[in-house]
Amino acid sequence: MNRRRFLLSLGAGAVMSLGRSAAAARAEGRPLHFIGVYTPHGRAHEHWHPGDGFALDGADCVLSPFDDAARFGKSFRDRLLVLDGIDLAAGIEVGTTGHDGPRVILTGSGANGKNASIDQYLAVEQGLGEVTPHASVVLGVGNDQSDIGSNISYASGGTPIPKCIDPAQTFADLFGSALGDARKEDLARERRLGRSVLDGVRDDLRRLRERAPASERVKLEQHQTALREIEKRLTVVESHCEAPPAPPSFPKLRAYGGGERYFDAVTDLQIDLLARALACDLTRFATLFLADLTRTKLITELPDDVHGDVAHRYDARTDKHPGTPQSWHLLALQNRYSYGKVARLLQRLDEADILDDTIVYISGDMGDPARHSSRSVPTLLAGGGGKLKMGRYLDFRGAGSSGIPNNRVLVSICQAFGVITERFGHAADSSIVTGALATAGR
Repeated sequence: MNRRRFLLSLGAGAVMSLGRSAAAARAEGRPLHFIGVYTPHGRAHEHWHPGDGFALDGADCVLSPFDDAARFGKSFRDRLLVLDGIDLAAGIEVGTTGHDGPRVILTGSGANGKNASIDQYLAVEQGLGEVTPHASVVLGVGNDQSDIGSNISYASGGTPIPKCIDPAQTFADLFGSALGDARKEDLARERRLGRSVLDGVRDDLRRLRERAPASERVKLEQHQTALREIEKRLTVVESHCEAPPAPPSFPKLRAYGGGERYFDAVTDLQIDLLARALACDLTRFATLFLADLTRTKLITELPDDVHGDVAHRYDARTDKHPGTPQSWHLLALQNRYSYGKVARLLQRLDEADILDDTIVYISGDMGDPARHSSRSVPTLLAGGGGKLKMGRYLDFRGAGSSGIPNNRVLVSICQAFGVITERFGHAADSSIVTGALATAGR
């Protein structure tokens, strides 16, 4: 068997029932699931803020999808925490800003950081993903690159984790082995083969570790972690959840390669498959890297190049400058589209009755995209949140333009999952990586 087929044959073949850790988490009011979502092109801050009384239905308000019951079945206004004044401070400290900002969102570190992103920290390092067939799932739309501007999930040591951008592959990885009795004999044979291959690889790793320099041991530990993930998928467990229908194959998937015309359908499928995977307890940790609307022609009012002709031409209103309202409106269209996809994710989680057990962290890499500024990046928390009180708008901007590091959001998420820590990320200035959101519990 070639390597690709071998790995696919080890995909999750069944669904694990909730274990003791899940029952304990729910009893203590802790979340079970985490999803990190990247949204492109900063924000039109003139249309980003809720109105009085946390109203989301103002003219051009980009947050309006979260209060659109007609479209998404109900309002998710009470499941939303809007955070203003969140800076990617660890990246700003070392120049990892602008289009490189995605590197900072879930790691709380610039390009020089070596720590895992929060999804991998919770799932792998804290062991919260041990009981599911997949410790985590990393998805994207249109861009499967792993450079720092295209990735938000990182393993320990700072290694980027590749994204899956093909819904057919997502389905195969998560549900492809749940094919019923007809394949039981084949699956049993593949599992036996898989175990024998794993034994051989494990022996090779042990011999390598004895000879490898200390600088290479982090990579070997990552290989061992990957082996443990594969080994979990070899375990036969009872299925309690029906696999969804297999998605269609798309002729093209990549941005600037003709995949744009399919992005809307691909995004919906990735969201629906992810929500089903969490509902089936195939995984409890995931990330999703959303695409922009460039070349998609989904919104006729937008120019073909949303990056160059909308984000780069955004002209913000300031105390000394009136700005250009038309530029706010165009960027708001992109923002609202992205949040509409997040609202769809909340809808699917709610339909599966797991929204109360889920924290969704939504962020972008820039506040003002025309300036490539990584201050006041658009930041939302959604879902249940455990000890994080939703249905609020919190403004952390001080007298100047600076707010607070996004590391405090990451620390608060760790604490919500029961991890006792006051630090997350890497920065020379320890104040950047220390502390939680001061008003998280109010």
